Amino acid sequence: MKFKLYTDGSLYFTDPRVTETVAFAQVTDLHLPPDPPDLWPAECRHGIAWWDAEFKHPSRRLPGLLDDIGNRNVDFILFGGDVLDTYHPESAARVPRLCRERGLTGVYQFGNHDCEPPHVRYMPTPLTGEVRDDTVAKLCEHWDMPGRYYAFERGNVRFVLLDSVYFKKDGMYAGHFDDVQVAWCEDQLRHDGPIIVCHHVPFHCPSIDYRLRLIGGGGGGGCIAADENGQRLRQAVETCPNVLGTFTGHTHLRSEDPLGSTWQLMTGAAADGCWRYVRIAATDPPTSLQVDGSPAIPQIDGE
Repeated sequence: MKFKLYTDGSLYFTDPRVTETVAFAQVTDLHLPPDPPDLWPAECRHGIAWWDAEFKHPSRRLPGLLDDIGNRNVDFILFGGDVLDTYHPESAARVPRLCRERGLTGVYQFGNHDCEPPHVRYMPTPLTGEVRDDTVAKLCEHWDMPGRYYAFERGNVRFVLLDSVYFKKDGMYAGHFDDVQVAWCEDQLRHDGPIIVCHHVPFHCPSIDYRLRLIGGGGGGGCIAADENGQRLRQAVETCPNVLGTFTGHTHLRSEDPLGSTWQLMTGAAADGCWRYVRIAATDPPTSLQVDGSPAIPQIDGE
């Protein structure tokens, strides 16, 4: 297995076990507010307006973003979490509708904001497990998800989509996994072929920590918890020889970081217009993803 990283963040994985070329777009951290604005709850209106401006009005950006992705002829869009800034049925339904209008297929996973009702996101009020479970069930219907975590295959590539439940423990926000999800993931990693693992909240890496410190964060916060289950899951991913890479977001930064025997590939926020094109094939990558093939070397007379 090998991959080529292009200057715009596009990736081309080469693996001879791939039975058909798979191309997808990773879109994360779009942070769509409730839409349209006249449906904003009165008590949350100021908070929604503030975040909508902070994220540069993502509802206006979404159609053009999908048009750009449609021009790249992808098999599907992997919406990697925080598609929504808060749960709202109209906004949740708008995303797959806009995809269908463009002939695009969406595949979804949860971030830390998708499942938060407005009073939790903007007031704020603590998010209870019961409220999250109720919202998860609604989003699974909106987005045709078989569950809060699941797997599927394309061209002998297994995609494993995790749910890194995000909450505050011991004074620090982090992503968490229960015993059942970790055991399920370990079983998925036994696939005898290429594997892509997707988790909205990233594993902690020194290089990510450095970048976060530059913008005022860092210190290990905001990543997957280094508790027993977090370490168990990380070890399973890091030591699995079939994992091509893990795809994540959450920090709103782009970063490519070594993770054991594989790489953690973080995509910038779609709210800033960022997304990542990914292609997995059995053949070697082209020199440029915009133009197929390699440049010809001219022959000089007399040589």
